[in-house]
Amino acid sequence: MPPRTFVLGLSRRSSYVCKSCLDSLRTANARPWLARLSSNAARRTQPSTHNPRRTDDAPDPAELQRILAEELERGPEAASSPGDIDVNFFNQEAPGKLRRLRDKEEFGEISGGLDSEIETAINDLEKKMINTAKMLQRMEKQGGRDKADQLRKQFKKTLRVQYKGKTGPEAEEYGLLRISGFSGPRQRPVANLNAFLARDSVVKGGIPKPKDVAECWKYYSAARKTLALAWQNVPQEVWNFLWMILSWEGEGVENPNRMQHIYILAKDMQAAGVPLRDSQQLLAMEAMFIEGWEEEAIEAWKKAVVTLGSKPETFTDYWELGVRMCCLHGDTERAQRAAETLLRSAQPPNARILLPIIRVLAAKKETVDQAWESYTHMRTLLGETITIEDYDEVIGVFLASDHVEYALQAFVDMMFSRTIDIRGRTRLPLTVGNHFFIGKWLKRLIGEGDLEGAYKVVVYVQNKGITPSPIQLNGLVGAWLRSGSAENLEKAETLAWGMIRARLDYVQLRQRRDIVRFYTPEVLPMTKRTESEPEFVCQTRATAETFSLLAENYCSRRLHDRLRGLFEVLQQAEIGPTSFLMNQIIRSHSQNGEADEAVRLYHNMTKEQNIRPDGHTFLTLFNSLSVNRLIQRDPDLTKQDVALARQFFRDMVNADWTFDSPDIFAQLPRTILFSMLKARDFRGMIIAARAMRELFAFHPPEALLIEMASGAGSLQVKTKRNMERLVGGRRTIETLMRKHRMELIKAGHPGVEMTEEEKLNELHDVLEKLILLKAGAHNSSQEEVEPLLEEVAREMGVYDIVVARDADQIARHRKLGKQVAESV
Repeated sequence: MPPRTFVLGLSRRSSYVCKSCLDSLRTANARPWLARLSSNAARRTQPSTHNPRRTDDAPDPAELQRILAEELERGPEAASSPGDIDVNFFNQEAPGKLRRLRDKEEFGEISGGLDSEIETAINDLEKKMINTAKMLQRMEKQGGRDKADQLRKQFKKTLRVQYKGKTGPEAEEYGLLRISGFSGPRQRPVANLNAFLARDSVVKGGIPKPKDVAECWKYYSAARKTLALAWQNVPQEVWNFLWMILSWEGEGVENPNRMQHIYILAKDMQAAGVPLRDSQQLLAMEAMFIEGWEEEAIEAWKKAVVTLGSKPETFTDYWELGVRMCCLHGDTERAQRAAETLLRSAQPPNARILLPIIRVLAAKKETVDQAWESYTHMRTLLGETITIEDYDEVIGVFLASDHVEYALQAFVDMMFSRTIDIRGRTRLPLTVGNHFFIGKWLKRLIGEGDLEGAYKVVVYVQNKGITPSPIQLNGLVGAWLRSGSAENLEKAETLAWGMIRARLDYVQLRQRRDIVRFYTPEVLPMTKRTESEPEFVCQTRATAETFSLLAENYCSRRLHDRLRGLFEVLQQAEIGPTSFLMNQIIRSHSQNGEADEAVRLYHNMTKEQNIRPDGHTFLTLFNSLSVNRLIQRDPDLTKQDVALARQFFRDMVNADWTFDSPDIFAQLPRTILFSMLKARDFRGMIIAARAMRELFAFHPPEALLIEMASGAGSLQVKTKRNMERLVGGRRTIETLMRKHRMELIKAGHPGVEMTEEEKLNELHDVLEKLILLKAGAHNSSQEEVEPLLEEVAREMGVYDIVVARDADQIARHRKLGKQVAESV
């Protein structure tokens, strides 16, 4: 039979072999990937004629290190190089078509699965190691035998460390991680996988990183088709290393496709004939189940009962896995038997394995009593070790399955050390049946995000004659509104308007007269209910907070008509409007393009209804100015904005309010200054800055000065034009600061260091100089400017504060609350 062609990975037989190749095959048995080696090493590594070595094997760096380490141990023996052999290499690219290869590098790429860079690196390593051996030999000849022996030992130690490979999370050692034996155009994915496995940064410190997990699957999935051609070429060490990374679920590592990757990897290992360890078998069963092969996974679990189910090290994990899978598959009886096997074993039982059984039993009405028995059994086994989280999970299970009575009983068990049985009672005991106790439960459910469960509790306790507190129901409405989903928004509106109905009914009874129903389909959105589901009529009355929640939501969603209808209802409900509600209606009118109506409502509510405005009110008013609403400026509206801004500022100073949060403290002064800057009210800006310094303890930060100098709306907008403007603004501020410091030096200041008070004075002086620069009056003297400022100060109602500097007036009108003052 004709010999095989000298090509890696091809099992075809060719009828043609050139004479030079036949001669080389008969005479040359040295490895084609070794350029030079000592004669003794060549003799030791030359394969026997009875068991010829496959010429298409890739180089084994571990064997290379072993040979060179032995070469170092031999001492001063000279290394001789075998003579070069002229070998011609051919590659069969198609049946009957041969192509002569250029050189050994191309042959190495095709036959060994190595590209030229890796081949060159191996050759360089070989040359360096041989040169090192020769250097040590010369040292011994020159009398430095002790030094040579020391270096030889150190070099051997380095070789052993390199061969040791990587270390895993549990200090397990992985040897040489390399896949060889693939060639052809499809070997590139294998080479990429090898490059990934060889990285020093992979599993650095023994712990995989998220990047390791993602890239491991990227390179392995790309190489799977090629590896499937010869699974036997993948070493066991590589399989173990891949499993360790892809199955990692440690802290800080996100691996959302973990089970899918394990399932595919386990199938590949099975196809390769690689036996799985016990822990790997359990994880592979779970992955198979999660990937949709439920019956196959359970069948595999049954077959492993003799092996995995009887070993002490896998006993617990095996039976717990069976309980979870059987519960999810609906085989409750088998799950219960598995749980009993686990709980009756000699090993310490984990009673929480009954939680999956409780969940599946509680899902059906006919088995809910069995679920309760399993819960009581678990509670007995846990004893004092039972945690609040255990109770919360049981409560959530019963609430999800609409068994509120059982959920309440579990909550009672959690809250009281003594047993209080409430199941089957028409009326709840006084210790449980009060809105304080129910309020604690509702607060906990809302805090944990179980909003649907909280609503079921509201319906249940009201049917038991208990009216929940408006505080808890407002919390539920607010949580639904914050979620943002359309379904939850509808639920929130329905419950809130139900509370408003209860409030109106209460007002009707109190007034002893009929009132016309106010709600219309446009104002009150109705939810669709089935015929079998009775409408829940809420008996908890709405409060001002209920109206505030709806008002804020309608305003943010720009539902102006609904908001106006809500305020009409507010009057019928005889609930006095608050500053928060006033702010929402003003903001809504401003957003709807009705700025005049917004101002009218502000005057009406503050003067006629005696609503006290706050900082948010004036922030809303300044934002309603045309310079803050319109893109295209209107000169007539801008003139009106100057008068309105000064009026708003006067009202703000005279109103009795204080800052309630650092956010409004940062937003209000900035909005006032920018509003006046846009309206080109430069005199009003100077007076406002001086007044806010006294009343707000406001000091303009340097970032705000740069924004005002550049005219950019915000430092956060990173456009090229904005950045150029910001650079120019920074230069302007630096120039004004230098001018201020030169004035200080002329006045006798040493000019070396400035106190904190002097730095704050500098910021205010730069602000005023910047405003005069914007106004084109930077050359005006102080004597020319001050009389104009005094006139504006009287108009803005701060003459006593800014000009006269009356200490009593300043103390009377200060707006800085204690909490905000401490944070400034």
